Amino acid sequence: MTRKGRLTVIGTQRDESGEEQTSQTAAAEYHTGNGCIYIFYEEAAADGGEITKNIIKLKGGILELTKKGAVNARMVFEPGKEHMTLYSTPFGALPLGVITDTVENALSEEEIRISAVYSLTSQGSPISRCKILIKMQFKS
Repeated sequence: MTRKGRLTVIGTQRDESGEEQTSQTAAAEYHTGNGCIYIFYEEAAADGGEITKNIIKLKGGILELTKKGAVNARMVFEPGKEHMTLYSTPFGALPLGVITDTVENALSEEEIRISAVYSLTSQGSPISRCKILIKMQFKS
C-alpha cells in the first residue's frame, strides 16, 4: 500500500545549555511491506545545498531513521538498547550512541504518530536527552 501525505518531524534536545526544539514539514510517501511501515521524504539543507533523502522505518517497537545526502546516518531506536552510528555532515562526522527509553506509535486511517524518547552519547559521554515526534497526515 502506498499513500501520500504531509509529514511533520518535531525534535527536542535538552543538554546543560538548555532545551532546543526543531520542526520540519515535508511531503512524504507511506508504504507498508514485510511487516514494516516505511515513510520516505526529502529535506533541503538550510543553505539551499544538497538534499538529504530520509527513510523512517517502523517494525514492531523498533524505529529506524536513515539519512543519505548532505547528512548521512542510520539511527536505530530500540527500547532498552544502545545502537551506535556515525552521524556525518559536511562539517565532519560524530560517533553517536543512541540509548532509547521508549518508542510509541498510533496508527489510524487519517494519520500516523510515532514518538521516541532517547539519550545521545559520544564516546561514552552523555550529550543530550531527546524526544522525536513524527506525524504523518494523509491526503484525502
